[in-house]
Amino acid sequence: MTKHYMCPGCGATVEYDPAVHKLCCPFCKKSYTVKERAQLIGETEEDKPITLSMELKNRLRASSTIPMHVLQCSACGAELAMNRVETSSFCPYCGNATVATDRLVDYLKPEYIIPFKVTKEEAEQKIREKLNKGLFVPKAIKNFETVRLRGIYIPYWLFDIYHSDEQYWSYRSKREKELRYSYRIGDCFFKQLTMEASETLNDEFSKKLEPYDLSELKPFDAAYLSGFYSDRFDVNRKQAQQQAQERAGDLYNEAVYNTLSGKDINLDWDNTKNVTTRAEYALLPVWFLTFRYKNKPFTTMVNGQTGKVVGAVPFTKMRTAALFTIFAAVFVPLFSVLFAFIHRALVFLLTKSDDFEALGDSIGFYIAGIAFLFGWTWLTAWKNYRKMKESVELTCAYSTNRLVKERQDH
Repeated sequence: MTKHYMCPGCGATVEYDPAVHKLCCPFCKKSYTVKERAQLIGETEEDKPITLSMELKNRLRASSTIPMHVLQCSACGAELAMNRVETSSFCPYCGNATVATDRLVDYLKPEYIIPFKVTKEEAEQKIREKLNKGLFVPKAIKNFETVRLRGIYIPYWLFDIYHSDEQYWSYRSKREKELRYSYRIGDCFFKQLTMEASETLNDEFSKKLEPYDLSELKPFDAAYLSGFYSDRFDVNRKQAQQQAQERAGDLYNEAVYNTLSGKDINLDWDNTKNVTTRAEYALLPVWFLTFRYKNKPFTTMVNGQTGKVVGAVPFTKMRTAALFTIFAAVFVPLFSVLFAFIHRALVFLLTKSDDFEALGDSIGFYIAGIAFLFGWTWLTAWKNYRKMKESVELTCAYSTNRLVKERQDH
């Protein structure tokens, strides 16, 4: 069963507009808050899902699945196919925003939602601004033609986790070779730790979208979905809870690691205890923009609340090589002069003479300095290249493109 949200004034379908934070009618141009529209239309008993206990709700959430099936548009009566996780889309015939209400029964209904704050136009503008700042971004990408731009509510689990740990760390001080040990014990509480609950969306990609300002969570109302696409979870609560506890442990260990000063730092033993005190289900907003470059799709994401842009694009290799050549031709000789100056200054301070060969062959010193400079430059460049390549692979990942592509258009 599907539902479209009617305008109290003219009966047309209203859609949520992030620019004004209201449901707007494209025909009579009236706008209403979600609460105002509900009061004017009136909520029927059929709209109210059966309330289940939290224990039963969590059991159902741990294993529930929904196959793809054909639904009937409540506006024009046409049939539309929705995949196994979609909860809102658009009718391809009449273009009305449609919500699959049978997929929002109590155990599938989110507790919270963060409505879109960034508009469609703002999302595209933010992506173009980021790409135009890229020195090595090809002109064809900077002037990209948008293939798809879709706002999708992504399912997330929010976990409250109490984490405690007792640990032994080993490390070596910076001046001594002797191995040392440090005993640490502590605990912390993670409030609403986010775990993305879509199998299709890459976890590393979604983590880059964070953080969301969870203080702006609102009680869920399906009216916020009108005018946007949305999915329900297909990573169940038990799976996500295990991942969340692992993430809590990683965050805790990182914090402890940063308090240790030394090298060869290792966690030798720990006694970890995790207790999940609450699990909640929420929908968070994301814009997905897809364009093509050299006949290959690239999808960049924008946090629909904060406007944070996530995604990398291919860079111009010739321009990168040219810049490195200029760096080598200009800066390496300058650094060589600096090394020579430092060397002569050290000789003078230590020997109180102008015998610049007193500390050894100066040519060898220069060569060592230049070799160190080149090595450090290449290592830094290689690390940045690998990081950039991984980001580009995420941007053109088939699964991400499929997530955006397989939707009913207006």
